Amino acid sequence: MIWDQLIGHQAQIEMFRRAVSRGRLGQGYLLVGPPGIGKQLFARLLAQCLFCERFDEADLQACEECNSCRQMWAGNHPDLLTIQLPEGKRTLPISLLVGEDNARGRSGLCYEIAMAPMSAARRIAIINDAETMSEEAVNSLLKTLEEPPVGSILFLIVPNVDLILPTIQSRCQPIHFAPLQAHQVLELLHAEQVDTKQIEPMIHIAEGSLDVARELLEPGLRKLWQAVEKAFSRIPVPASAAIREVAAVLEELGGDTATQREYLQWIIRFSIDNLRRQLSQTEDVARWDQLGTMLDRCFEAHQHLQQSMPVPLCLEALFTEIGRRSRGLPAFA
Repeated sequence: MIWDQLIGHQAQIEMFRRAVSRGRLGQGYLLVGPPGIGKQLFARLLAQCLFCERFDEADLQACEECNSCRQMWAGNHPDLLTIQLPEGKRTLPISLLVGEDNARGRSGLCYEIAMAPMSAARRIAIINDAETMSEEAVNSLLKTLEEPPVGSILFLIVPNVDLILPTIQSRCQPIHFAPLQAHQVLELLHAEQVDTKQIEPMIHIAEGSLDVARELLEPGLRKLWQAVEKAFSRIPVPASAAIREVAAVLEELGGDTATQREYLQWIIRFSIDNLRRQLSQTEDVARWDQLGTMLDRCFEAHQHLQQSMPVPLCLEALFTEIGRRSRGLPAFA
């Protein structure tokens, strides 16, 4: 069945099935949840079910064989409109919504969704990375959301509803998606024929995101994780040794300044994860407070990195202070 492609999110599938069967399908939805958990796939599968020529819409199923289903598989269904953040851009170009300057209002998603469907009973639009829309882009979308073409549906994919301006929030129904469970992420990786043995001990760091799990497959990140785990396994944390060992892995990985800063972000993330695991396994108030101050220092390091502190200085300051704050702390089992 078509929905077998999606891991998890059964409650959301049933919610839409009930809405369709009762004739209460909305025209604007915010699909909210962390990246890499299947929101985009959910929107595409839902669109395929609504386009399928053999199943009734109320069934919310797709045959995968009709012309519409084949067009969906090929990625060229004429009534599915999709836009996303172009590579190298930080904001979604307004031209994707309303066309280029020389064709403003005569092309773009807002223009195309208002056109009559070409083969299906409705047109559906998916706006990925919707949180990156500028205020100007949001304003250009408002009329479409306020007066949507009959039968049309817009799905805006966002990691957090608070990243969307209130004018959009008030015109769309939020549908929240929970992170996947660790075993579900591993199942998806297995389906991609990935050897997950090396990543299994650290899969929890992905926090239910397939995208993050794929990043963690990089051998360099596993080396960094092992170096951080080694540092926190010795109490008090030996600052000099930790700095030397982690810095050695960073040097081995190489890369330009931007890449080194990304690696340091992971080091901070691994440190936060280790400390949170320790916090979850203690009931001692004094230990809790001490671990809490160490965790605070990790968040400070993240801020320092955002403020362009040099990588070597940020790394040294982080583990020097972690070492100081870990004195007198019992070892973490």
